Amino acid sequence: MKRNGLGMLAAVLGLTVALPAVAAEADRRQVNQQQRIKQGVKSGELTGREAVRLERQHRSLQREIRQDRRDDGHLDAAERARIDAKQDALSRRIARQKHDGQSR
Repeated sequence: MKRNGLGMLAAVLGLTVALPAVAAEADRRQVNQQQRIKQGVKSGELTGREAVRLERQHRSLQREIRQDRRDDGHLDAAERARIDAKQDALSRRIARQKHDGQSR
């Protein structure tokens, strides 16, 4: 009986510690993508129009993350999966726009 209680306590503590780290991953990715957009503008890899479009998509995703957290205080697994998919798509768009051969 004690062993089950200790195992359960360890699992709960592990999840409690892991959840903020998972939520922070979305924030780190957002910061990274913002830096990639800024670097692309600075280097001339992104045109002004491309940068504006990517920034708008970036802000939209930030609002969505904020709203999901505001609803119940955290991101559940489904919300994280949806956000990850959107961040993956935005990352691909940034890369595609940076390497499409256009210059400002």
